[in-house]
Amino acid sequence: MPFISKFLHTLSFSTRFYNRLKEEKEIKFKIISLFVFCILIQDCNKNPAALPAALNDGVGTWIKIKSGVSVWLYDVDFSDERNGWVVGDSGVIINSKNGGETWQGQMCPIEESLWAVDFVDSRNGWICSWHSILKTTDGGENWELKYSEDLGEGRFRDIQFLNRNIGFVVGGRGSFGSTGVLLKTEDGGETWSDAIPHGLSTLTHISIVDRQNIWICGFGGNVLLTMDIGLTWEKRNLNISPAPSLTTIQFVDQNNGWVGSRDDCLGFYRTTDSGSIWVQRSPESWPIFLGVKIFFFVDTLNGWLGTFPGAGPSAIIQTRDGGKTWKFLQEDMNVYNINSFYFINNDLGWAVGLEEINTEAEGVILLYRGVK
Repeated sequence: MPFISKFLHTLSFSTRFYNRLKEEKEIKFKIISLFVFCILIQDCNKNPAALPAALNDGVGTWIKIKSGVSVWLYDVDFSDERNGWVVGDSGVIINSKNGGETWQGQMCPIEESLWAVDFVDSRNGWICSWHSILKTTDGGENWELKYSEDLGEGRFRDIQFLNRNIGFVVGGRGSFGSTGVLLKTEDGGETWSDAIPHGLSTLTHISIVDRQNIWICGFGGNVLLTMDIGLTWEKRNLNISPAPSLTTIQFVDQNNGWVGSRDDCLGFYRTTDSGSIWVQRSPESWPIFLGVKIFFFVDTLNGWLGTFPGAGPSAIIQTRDGGKTWKFLQEDMNVYNINSFYFINNDLGWAVGLEEINTEAEGVILLYRGVK
């Protein structure tokens, strides 16, 4: 039957994806549980429609862009409407100078997987890999290795800069990356120093609003805020049990922010009072079973979220009310996983993730344009 065939195909892809990311190994059980649930509620005689080359949310359109590379892609960042960068496996760095319409490769001095990229303008940018930090001052024409550390089974996970001088990188070190890493630079990434409070688990993501509002999240339900550019850190944790493994955090101003968890039962939270109180989004408001992978809000109302593989009919869901309600975009263009979003405004954004080509997972770039 068509549904069963589609089920087996998707299960095979999801299993290969999570075997690759060992820190997500427990997710395989969730995937199996999800598909058992789907079998019980879906009409097995439904014949899935052919997947289009673009998807429309009624306000704008996501278009698949050829990246010119076949490796997995993990992060995207734009310094303005024209200049952007994407990073991925095997030291891949690609750059666009025309708003993501076309992409060209840049030389990387290492061959590690590159997990995150951040530019503060069209010339000054940084990348974190498994164990290293790279810097460019000429838009990526030349990348230099500035820092390297043996993190054992851990890795760097995110890098963000406030300006050309002050930046932070987070991750984990040691056995399974279980000990948190937080490094800070004040000289544009030339040197880095340890800035982590004692006793934290793996840290995963950074959100910088301004000098007084820099946020970090991580495993163990940890949410950290610094109001003095990293000299001191204050916990604004969710304080729930079991503690969620937070994957993404974003604030759009001093008060309004969100955190997402990879744990399906703990999901997604919002605060409107600078993290004093976190409110969980109602599980009935969105059909997510496998947790939150990544999200991006343009303002207090409009946001997009990438789910873990298998969590419904699409890799992208959208909200227009600050996360109170969500909807799946109807078709996913054969895109199975979104690793990163970046939006300039409500009408222009990008995403990177994975698609399956000839039974193999390859990186894909999506371009979003609003309907004028």
